[in-house]
Amino acid sequence: MLTFNETRQRTLSTPDEIAAYLAESFRDMQENGPFKSGDEVTITSRSGLPPEIGVGDVGIMLCDLPNQLFSWVLVFTAGGQQMAVQIQTANLAKREPTPEEGND
Repeated sequence: MLTFNETRQRTLSTPDEIAAYLAESFRDMQENGPFKSGDEVTITSRSGLPPEIGVGDVGIMLCDLPNQLFSWVLVFTAGGQQMAVQIQTANLAKREPTPEEGND
């Protein structure tokens, strides 16, 4: 087996080239992440998260990118407002329905 690192240089000259490169990178990151946009998630650890944010310890994944420490999750606040917040990705898990909810 052989392992090595490669480095390449690329010049992006126009806003269109920059936008295209970022869009491609974003699609690649989304495909390789542990969560997909729209996944129901459970907050498994509230470390650093105030009690009034993330009511019920559940949310909907908005954006998870691999190799990032935080993911964007849509949650409820104690006041009943929906809020997009960053939560440590390590503190999230895909949500499994409870027996009361069934598997509809």
